[in-house]
Amino acid sequence: MLFFPPAKINIGLRILRKRSDGYHDLELSFFKVPSLCDILEITPDTRDRFICDGLEIPGSDQDNLVLKARTLIDRKLNGKRPPCCIHLLKKIPMQSGLGGGSADAAYTLTGLNREFSLGISSEDICRMASRIGSDCAFFTQKEACIGYGKGDRLVPIPACRKQFRLLLVVPPFGISTAEAYHLAEPMEGRTELKHLLEHEISSWKDSIENDFEKTLFPRFPQLAAIKQSLYEAGAIYASLSGSGTAIFGIFKNDADLNSLTLPPSCFTHQSHIALP
Repeated sequence: MLFFPPAKINIGLRILRKRSDGYHDLELSFFKVPSLCDILEITPDTRDRFICDGLEIPGSDQDNLVLKARTLIDRKLNGKRPPCCIHLLKKIPMQSGLGGGSADAAYTLTGLNREFSLGISSEDICRMASRIGSDCAFFTQKEACIGYGKGDRLVPIPACRKQFRLLLVVPPFGISTAEAYHLAEPMEGRTELKHLLEHEISSWKDSIENDFEKTLFPRFPQLAAIKQSLYEAGAIYASLSGSGTAIFGIFKNDADLNSLTLPPSCFTHQSHIALP
């Protein structure tokens, strides 16, 4: 059975406060980008196997979130899951803030559940996903969402019907989540993101921000330059996504890549996106 874990972008990301458990309380939105996806194949086999192709993933296989998801399923079933081969074709850039690893993990949970008719409820799948990573739970949902807490307490965003063009730009380097949060500067007392998203997109530039830009742009000026280039090319809104290096621009029409000034070897991807 084939699955297509998609990328995501965050339109607005607020770091509110440091928690006693070491995490941060957040307020952020999640939107899927289905046209940019990894490919996950789960098939019955005589023994458990994991194959990973495509973009190289740092670390060992045992660190891969796909295998962590499989382990959670096994614990849930007390080891009674049938053996399978999981084949991952990696296409979403890593450490980019596009959520590829989290999507892979969430789709492994739902994929194993479907392939072997395990009967695990969608609520349990969502809870298991949140144990793997803060944004994994979003990828078990159908709609765009606002995330609270660690990002795993989700409220659907209704009526995402307006279609825009989306351009993703990812420079040839990544930023680890741990590094980004180490530099984070929490701040409370702002207008709720859900209200700002209800305004016209033309107003987002002055009201919706990703808090990681304040600390990452001075350290990585290439990111600020990419964002500025997207605005110069006609974007009505541009931002960093998540805590990684991906910068996205939202356009009313197709973006002209020839008008962009980008660092060498950037990954780019154009798509449609539905917004409130």
